[in-house]
Amino acid sequence: MRTLLTVGLMGLLLALSLGAKPTNKPDLRLTASVDMAAPESQPILVIHIINESGHLLRIPDPPLLCKGAPGALSLDVRFIPENSSQPQPATDCGLEVDPSGLPDIRERAKNWLVLKPGQNYEARRPLAMGVDTNAHGTYEFHVVYDGPSATPADDQKLKDAGIAVPSGRFESDKLTYKMNAPKA
Repeated sequence: MRTLLTVGLMGLLLALSLGAKPTNKPDLRLTASVDMAAPESQPILVIHIINESGHLLRIPDPPLLCKGAPGALSLDVRFIPENSSQPQPATDCGLEVDPSGLPDIRERAKNWLVLKPGQNYEARRPLAMGVDTNAHGTYEFHVVYDGPSATPADDQKLKDAGIAVPSGRFESDKLTYKMNAPKA
């Protein structure tokens, strides 16, 4: 009887301790690949956004921009030129995000994509939107997705409205894309 009581208490304590642990699981997981045989006749970046949160999430249909912005995809790129005389592509594209003319974030969220737990959303974007595909060399990059909320006030508005969105920054694994000069 004493052994059963000890085992039972240990099991209860273990269950309670497992339930009390934070999961540290991110809301989203990103995967990315480059489709070289795409029907668009150019290299296409294929990004999968997977909801791993365990509840519904809303996200805007993310554009691919030259640098990070709320609700957008961007690339963190390292370029290695094919030859040393070739200049490195510019790193700052001059994009400025001005949310002042946008409707309230709760209104915008009504038109966002709804991802169920475990659901995978595929975004296909021309690779040329994120890298200079004419520069010969090797691109090492990963895709970055920034959550759609730009300010703590927006976070609070969404929370008060019961709209769950991914919070923070999410990154895919590293990809390598090589652009060779044509052979003469």
